[in-house]
Amino acid sequence: MIELNIWGDTIRIKRTLTYYSLLFIFSLILQRGAGVLTKLVLANSITPYEYGLITLVAISLPGMFQLLTNLNFYHMLSHSQEGKKYFGFTLVCSIFLMIIISVLLFFSSDVFFDYLNLPLEQKWLFYTVIVVSMFFMSIIIDFQGLFAGLKMYSVPSIIMALPSMVRLIVILLLFLSDICSFEIILFVFAISNAIPLLFIVFSRQHRKSFALIKSIKIPSKKIFAFGLSLFVVSSFSTIGQSIIKIVLSHNLGVTWQGYYDISLTLASLLLFSLGTMNYVSVPEATTSKKEDIYKNGGLGDVSRGLFSFMFYLIIVLYFYSEFIVKTLFSAEYVIASDYIFILAIGYLFLFIQNFLASLNLSFADKKMDYIIYTLIPLLILPLFFFLTEFLMALFKEYGYGNGFLGAYISCTSLYILFAIVTILFSKDLEPLKNLLIMIDKLIISSLATALVLYILNPPALIGLLLSAIIFSALTLKTGYIKKEFIYDLFGKSKK
Repeated sequence: MIELNIWGDTIRIKRTLTYYSLLFIFSLILQRGAGVLTKLVLANSITPYEYGLITLVAISLPGMFQLLTNLNFYHMLSHSQEGKKYFGFTLVCSIFLMIIISVLLFFSSDVFFDYLNLPLEQKWLFYTVIVVSMFFMSIIIDFQGLFAGLKMYSVPSIIMALPSMVRLIVILLLFLSDICSFEIILFVFAISNAIPLLFIVFSRQHRKSFALIKSIKIPSKKIFAFGLSLFVVSSFSTIGQSIIKIVLSHNLGVTWQGYYDISLTLASLLLFSLGTMNYVSVPEATTSKKEDIYKNGGLGDVSRGLFSFMFYLIIVLYFYSEFIVKTLFSAEYVIASDYIFILAIGYLFLFIQNFLASLNLSFADKKMDYIIYTLIPLLILPLFFFLTEFLMALFKEYGYGNGFLGAYISCTSLYILFAIVTILFSKDLEPLKNLLIMIDKLIISSLATALVLYILNPPALIGLLLSAIIFSALTLKTGYIKKEFIYDLFGKSKK
């Protein structure tokens, strides 16, 4: 800790949980920002069909398979007291699962790619990109879990942002050099996932973690159940979105899957809050007493601050999603902006569900607790396929275009259902009470900000700045956001 004396006041520079949350958000901004810029370059340089192919083959499918290769390993490793014991076990298992999936995909490639409306003449290109991406992504996820459990919060933040940043730089250079092709872009997406592993290997401090591989210890039933429950809960959204993309690609074609990906790209702004909360909640809760979570500057305050940020982003997406899509991706993709607001509402409920479930699981001591939180999402997940199919057909029948709207309604409806069922089956609702305390002030601040934008209808750039100022001022004035929280954002406390 560093102490500075400024005009008689002692300012302490310290690494608070809020500080690390801000660091993680900054890393998310780098990652998402680089990802958005990369997609911007692609969307303005290739056809919507090629864009849909790249996002499906190089991002969505490897991400879906990576969930199967890592299973609950990240969450076991993120347990701050026991996680590091199982690093060797998780890494070996991840590699074994990668081999199994690669073999199965090899022999079923014709059927799999044909179902997704992907051209079979390029199936081996697609297969190679998926397998290479899955391999590096899976290994890095295990390392991220290890560093999170060790509470080395800055390391996962860095390695999370590296692939997107390198990908952006390389693709920009390729386009400027006029030597870029569809195949090269796919391989850039795949190989860039290896950069975090190289960072760890060449870092003298971080490569020491490889020594933990030597010990292969099988997890206890309790830690395995703990990790499995958290895996199913935290992966619910990713798996659900992957299912919806598959339904869209099969029913409407790859191009419409690309439009939906644009919507997810903008709606993922809300993941700054959701991802940060998920990132810090388990390591903090598994080394804290329940009452410590709700102290000033603790996980409760941080989560409320992140929750309020989601409200602001929903306002932005409601008023300016069309402007953002046209500006970044061109008018050709404007259909992707029509229903983003629906997704944004869903993410709000997903935040509530994840926060409540994470804390309940962190303090769970009975098998039934783990079983309940595992079964709830597992029972709901199949609905992403069946409900999306049903609603797309329903909206198409009633004249809503080709039924594209059904995918958005399906997603948000299931997020809301997930939150409601979790609340009904949760033993400890204290996290929910803490998150929703003074919610009336947050709602008033949000409605007042939205009302000003509606009445004044300022140009987009002015509206973005104006809404940020008004919303921040109102949440501070009403007391929903404490001034001490602002000090903590920069690792400072006033003595």
